[in-house]
Amino acid sequence: MRRAIISFISIIILYVLQCTVFATYWRLGGVSPSLVLMFACIVGFMRGRTSGLFVGFFGGLLVDIMRGEIIGFTALMYMFAGFFNGLFHKEYAKDQLLLPITLIAGCDFLYGITTYVTGFFVRNRLHFVFYLRKIIIPEIIYTLIVTIFAYILVYYINKKLDQLGKKREVKNVLKDNS
Repeated sequence: MRRAIISFISIIILYVLQCTVFATYWRLGGVSPSLVLMFACIVGFMRGRTSGLFVGFFGGLLVDIMRGEIIGFTALMYMFAGFFNGLFHKEYAKDQLLLPITLIAGCDFLYGITTYVTGFFVRNRLHFVFYLRKIIIPEIIYTLIVTIFAYILVYYINKKLDQLGKKREVKNVLKDNS
């Protein structure tokens, strides 16, 4: 329950940062990082498919609701990203940065391509190379730079929550045995 509350609060904080601080003050090259997508991917990688799926869905739903466009598109995309990253949960060490960064870059790229196809291509705006050079690639680079710091922070928070959970289990076992 503690993890769900922390994840919910984190989603809200990251969304507010994404829409305010990064969108106005720290906007680089006309783009801001996808903090909520990044968080869904990190949670999926660290906690597994189910956690990534739920964080991705609720984070994407918040983005959809606040944008006022199609409700569910971003939720579905973020949900898939969190689930996909959760597939690698048990396979790799969590203290290594290369795989999560690569996965986040891939998810952000696919999200950018999907956004282009559904938002621009279908309306006969065929300037894909322009969109790729000016929006997708700079956003990926910016997101990856922020990911390095965010991943380390989430890793240590996750580690502390694991330690608290183990202490609670030991206390419960000792309490039950006495």
